[in-house]
Amino acid sequence: DLPALRPAELSAALSAAREAGRAVVVDHTGTGTSALLHCTPEPLDPLFGPDSAHRHVRAGAHPLTGDWPGLRLDVDTVADLEAATAQGVGPATASVLTRIGWPMPVRHPDFG
Repeated sequence: DLPALRPAELSAALSAAREAGRAVVVDHTGTGTSALLHCTPEPLDPLFGPDSAHRHVRAGAHPLTGDWPGLRLDVDTVADLEAATAQGVGPATASVLTRIGWPMPVRHPDFG
């Protein structure tokens, strides 16, 4: 679902979430949830569907504002997958896309 996610992005988001307690990473569309991060003893209580990010914020999650293009690129459509392959995807995703004959070039940057 997040094939262009970089480890450094996830690490930064987790650090920011620790400070917030309960946090949401809004996806690239501005309405969906790429990540709901919960660092409190209360139940997680995820929300799904249209406008989930705004509903998470209304439920008390702090929206994180980091520059995390891979974390924000939740793949739900062919256009999203095209954007992810342009950003660069991990080795497993690149392998699957190559195997199925994905018609676009697949970038495979260093994810270290």
